[in-house]
Amino acid sequence: MIEEGFVRMYAHDFAALAARAEGGSDVEALVRKRIDEARSHAALMDARKGEGHLPAVADRVAHEAEREDVRFVRAGQDVPGALARRKEFLLQIVDLLRSPPVAAGRVSIAVRG
Repeated sequence: MIEEGFVRMYAHDFAALAARAEGGSDVEALVRKRIDEARSHAALMDARKGEGHLPAVADRVAHEAEREDVRFVRAGQDVPGALARRKEFLLQIVDLLRSPPVAAGRVSIAVRG
């Protein structure tokens, strides 16, 4: 059985990183670290609670990417542009979560403006 708290925690963390990226922070290393932690933690949770934790996180982040809530946008920002960048960022994370782990190579997840 998939633990909702596990899924919610990682989805929240990735959404928070999207907000930080939109604010201009360099979050590449943080995203990589959090994805690695999610993979490791999901393997542990799968062994203890049942399969499917990492795919559940990816599905939740994909759902979060589709949300168009202006709470995620700072006042005075280009709302449609900020929401589009947030969606693109989160969907890139979904792709990384659903793909096999990448070796030491560097794949950019930068938000394009």
